[in-house]
Amino acid sequence: MKRQYIELKKNMSKHNIYFTRNGNSRFLDEDYINFLEKVEIEPFCAFLVGNNVWSMGAFSYSWSVLPITTKVGRYCSIAEGVRVLGLRHPHEWLTTSATTYDRNFIIYQKYLEVNKMDQNARRLPNNPEFKILDIGHDVWIGARVLLKPTITIGNGAVIAANSVVTKDVPPYAIVGGNPAKIIKYRFDEDIINHLLKSKWWEYGFSDIQKMEIDNIQKFLIEFNLQKNNLVKMNLEKLIVE
Repeated sequence: MKRQYIELKKNMSKHNIYFTRNGNSRFLDEDYINFLEKVEIEPFCAFLVGNNVWSMGAFSYSWSVLPITTKVGRYCSIAEGVRVLGLRHPHEWLTTSATTYDRNFIIYQKYLEVNKMDQNARRLPNNPEFKILDIGHDVWIGARVLLKPTITIGNGAVIAANSVVTKDVPPYAIVGGNPAKIIKYRFDEDIINHLLKSKWWEYGFSDIQKMEIDNIQKFLIEFNLQKNNLVKMNLEKLIVE
């Protein structure tokens, strides 16, 4: 197992996936990496704290430990102290105890092992269709935000620090509070639709930022004029399994 983690860290470094701002290692050889089977990670992203890795796109980074089931797009900025709620305890069932659905907690595993009993707790208290925390492209999540684990955060959204987010966040919305509500949108509806249609995050920032990024209307005009001459990023994802 130690050899597996050493090889995994080397492989991630080779694919330009980082664990510090300066690219230095922060792990010992024996430190584990926690991941879900077949996680897809693009190069040029960074997991800056903890041992979890999840699916994440290029130019995104996280100063927080997120669940290994999370999916993060490109150009995302995730601040420190962001936390994700656990599974909802099913108050409408016989018991709210996690014995009804938890496969991994040692106190349940050991009881079954000691008493030579089968583990038949396989129900999930959420929807039968498994949902993940899905964070789009160009999302900024402020410090100490608390997120429900099954929500979708749309492209271009901003979540204010210390917010508690329990519902999906629309693209380019700025939300805040407890519970989080929409404060405003970054741009008007027409511009938002054009930005979503442009899919500018499919291109490298070096080309994109040569344009009028501080004037969105001018940017969209320039982007549409130059789009056919721009090259989409063709990045080889690292499949961690």
